[in-house]
Amino acid sequence: MNNSGRKKDQEICVMLSSMNQKGMDLLFDAYYKPLVVWADTFLRDMNLAEDVVQDLFVSIWKDKVYLRFKPETLSSFLHVSVRNRCFKRIEKRDVFRNASVLDHVELVFEEYNERHDQLVSRVLEEMALLPERSREIMNCVFLEGLKYREVAERYGISVSTVKTLLGNSVKKLRERLNKELFSGFLLFYCRWR
Repeated sequence: MNNSGRKKDQEICVMLSSMNQKGMDLLFDAYYKPLVVWADTFLRDMNLAEDVVQDLFVSIWKDKVYLRFKPETLSSFLHVSVRNRCFKRIEKRDVFRNASVLDHVELVFEEYNERHDQLVSRVLEEMALLPERSREIMNCVFLEGLKYREVAERYGISVSTVKTLLGNSVKKLRERLNKELFSGFLLFYCRWR
């Protein structure tokens, strides 16, 4: 992320931490369109992509998720949340075909979404404590889905260095997170790779 993006994320987080509505407006202005395009790559349905992103923004405000935002993890949190919500929408289509009690299924998914947002936020907090290069490599591998070779080329380092940094980062997360949170990390970051 460039300096202007970091500065914007810093401004957004400062405003939101003081519960200033303008922070939500800035968040929307900065991320809405890119997140809709991101969601559309999974869903291939622009209207549904907009619904997913709008639902995320509503959830962020309603559940006060924004109080846990940190500038260094804001973009990753938003992109991972949108990606996971898209996958849940895709899964939900299949579940709804076979579900006999739709109201119950919807309730389960709502509870799952809320728990997911809390889990992702906590994992991102721990990731923010990692050294910058380690965070960047984890984002490349887990968020962008790049191969080790592609990450090595991007940063001008060897594939073995990428593997070492990634392995050390995952090990640190395993030590810092309880079993449920680490399992959540594996589920949400490694599942779709």
